Order: sequence, then C-alpha cells, then structure tokens
Amino acid sequence: MKKVNPRDLSRPHVWRPSANSATSKTLLLLHGTGADEHDLLSLGKALDPTANLLSPRGLVVESSMSRFFLRYPDGTFDEAGLVLAVDELADFIAVAAFEYDFDPAKVFAVGFSNGANAAGALLLIHPESVAGIAAFGTTKSFMESRSHVDLKGKKVWIANGVTDEYSPSDRTDAMVAEFKSLGAEVQLMMHPGGHEIVMKHIQQIHRNLA
Repeated sequence: MKKVNPRDLSRPHVWRPSANSATSKTLLLLHGTGADEHDLLSLGKALDPTANLLSPRGLVVESSMSRFFLRYPDGTFDEAGLVLAVDELADFIAVAAFEYDFDPAKVFAVGFSNGANAAGALLLIHPESVAGIAAFGTTKSFMESRSHVDLKGKKVWIANGVTDEYSPSDRTDAMVAEFKSLGAEVQLMMHPGGHEIVMKHIQQIHRNLA
C-alpha cells in the first residue's frame, strides 16, 4: 500500500467547472474501489448538469487498485484509515475552493461503494465541508455511532440494492437512524438488485438536487 501527498492540488483529480462556477453547486465525486477520478463524471452530470464537478482519486493503493480506505477480508473497515481519508478530503475541498473559486458552502459529496462510505464519513467528521451527500451502494461507515455531531439542514440520499451483500439491511437501518438522530434530512431508496447504481435512483436524486 502506498500514499501520495494530499496536502495540495497535486493530488490526481478532475475539475470541470460549470458556466457559473462561483455560484453553482459543486459535486465532489468519490469513486469506488478500482476506479479513478474519471469514473463518476457521467453520474455527476446526470445528477446536476449545472453543477461544478470535482473528482479526486482515492489515495490508498492496494493490489494496483485505488480506493479511499481499506476494507478488510472480514468486511470491516480500516476506521483509522477512513478518518485520515476524510481529513485529507476536507483539506482538499478547502484548497480546491480557493484555487477554483467555487462556494464551499454548496458542496455535495457523491460516492459509490468505497467512495460512498468516504462521503458518509466526511459528513460525520467534517460536516462543515459538505451540504449533503448522495451515497450509492453504501453502508454504515463506523461501527460505533456518533452522538455529538450536528447535521441539521444536511441532505442525505442513500441509494442501495436489496440483494447487495456490501450493504446488509441491518447496517443500512442503523446508518439511516444515525443520520436522522443527528438532524439530517434522509431519503432512503432501495432497488431490487445488488451492488450497482440504477437510473431510477439517479433520476430521483436529480429531481431533488438540481
């Protein structure tokens, strides 16, 4: 496993500004394991064609696959690594907002799988950095729930599959309960399939986000 320096904009990423980048929402696109900063650009465009797109690469590399944090063979997460990842993402957002001149108060994190869990952890640990998240194929980021985080006014969309082994129903329920208990506005959407993103959920989030 190797890391690269996350403290400036040398981190691999894609920036696609909108026509009015200073006033538009910015979608922070967080890819799944084995993908890269180009993977979710079409998803971001479908969710909100008027938004800026900011897509960083995960800095953890394992078996030649990029990700934001490690997931162990038993399904548990490297929680210390996840905290480090979201600290790095919060720093990256702040530097990017200054460099690219977008509104840091209008950032929404959009993630799939490993990136979706990073989005959820980012909201819990650095709620000041995002206005909300759209998490596809996700599960509860930390085993222990957080109780001293204020998520009032934050928007959360969770889009999972009924047969997705990555997202067991009990942990999905616990995740929804945690976000709601902290004051977030949560919308849970389920499709009948597995670990995938479906157009119905994209369209539903688009109607609320764009």
